[in-house]
Amino acid sequence: MLITKRTAYLLFFLAYIGALAIEKPTYSVNTVQACFSYMFTIIVHFSIFASMIVANNAFVVPYLLEKKRFGSYVAGLIILILLYTIFTSHYNQFIHGVLLHDKAIDTSSGFWDNFVYGLCCCVIAAMLYMTQKWSEQQEQFKNVQINQLQTELKYLRSQINPHFLFNGLNTVYGYIDMNNAQARDMMVQFSDLLRYNLYEADVDLIGLEKEIKYLQNYVALQKARSNENMQVTLKVNYQNGAVRIAPLIFMAFVENAFKYVSRDDDVINSIVIGLNEEEGRIDFTCENSYNEADTVPGGIGLNNAARRLELLYKDRYTLDIKKEQNIYRVHLTLTL
Repeated sequence: MLITKRTAYLLFFLAYIGALAIEKPTYSVNTVQACFSYMFTIIVHFSIFASMIVANNAFVVPYLLEKKRFGSYVAGLIILILLYTIFTSHYNQFIHGVLLHDKAIDTSSGFWDNFVYGLCCCVIAAMLYMTQKWSEQQEQFKNVQINQLQTELKYLRSQINPHFLFNGLNTVYGYIDMNNAQARDMMVQFSDLLRYNLYEADVDLIGLEKEIKYLQNYVALQKARSNENMQVTLKVNYQNGAVRIAPLIFMAFVENAFKYVSRDDDVINSIVIGLNEEEGRIDFTCENSYNEADTVPGGIGLNNAARRLELLYKDRYTLDIKKEQNIYRVHLTLTL
């Protein structure tokens, strides 16, 4: 919050000290009665000044200025300042002439001095009030945006995970009657993937080393279910495995490559994935051969990935996607 209550109180007391400086009350305080009379006068003066500020911030500003009733606000402000000025000009005489019947306190300020000072204090108080309200609204708006982004990110992640889990189950099922060692290895890999999805990936950031392990298990599982006509290459190089990134940020592109890779029988079909981390910068590439006659690569997964990148990395990423010579290429750079 831009203006805290403590700051507002401090400004209020400074303004009151300014009012006393304008008044410059002089009084010979040499007896207990004179001391009581002087303190009572100061308290009344303080009460009048405080009433003006409270009335301005509690009624005039919220009910007139905040609702853009500018004409009524100016009229209300002038009436408030006039009341303050009249009371300030006569309270001294009333206290000492009517209530206490003693010598009045001499002041150096006149009607217009009090009017101008009251006007300045009310305008400044109104500005501080509007600034504080604006700051509170901005804070609320920011919190709403953060909640919306978190909700959207969870939704985007939930669209990615189930699709892969079902594909993985089908793959394991397809190998269940084959060599037991291979099936066991695949089951271990898939259990790691499942554990990562369910227990580790539901966070804002995760260590790069864990994400790479997930990527390696995924690629190994997909290679196992591919035929001999498919060449899958994964190259990983990193300096700092503790670097934290958004979980599953690369998976949409990898899943897309395996989904749309060409499957011709008379040529070598290929998928090449590369990940390099160096000095807080990650270069990720993923390319696959594809058949022009087949469905063009792309879909909700890529749209979700692009949206997540925009939300999480905004000005700290570049994404370049190209299709040329039957090769679909994705190049993503992240600055951490």
